[in-house]
Amino acid sequence: MEGARPNAAAWLLLLGVGIWLLPASPVAGARLSACPPFYLRTDDGSVINPLTQQNANEPYSPRQTCGACHDYDQITKGYHFQQGWDVIRDDYDPEHPWVLSPGMHGKM
Repeated sequence: MEGARPNAAAWLLLLGVGIWLLPASPVAGARLSACPPFYLRTDDGSVINPLTQQNANEPYSPRQTCGACHDYDQITKGYHFQQGWDVIRDDYDPEHPWVLSPGMHGKM
């Protein structure tokens, strides 16, 4: 049957399986579980808006920003959050003052 084309039932079956598997794909899952748009917040909970310069010179607070929706205490126990904590210091990298340790802690 050279040159035979799949019939309509075969196409519907493939389409149905594809739609059923789509939510299980990592890309689709990432889109569904991503955070909605949100404002960065300062330590006192004030909004940081660089477009209007509102608190634009203030550091953001992960506790105030992420903790509104996520379990901040649980997140802070994670490996990447703790990495570099034991050697953190303000003068770790004079050329890049925002880098406070060799780990993920204190980096942007």
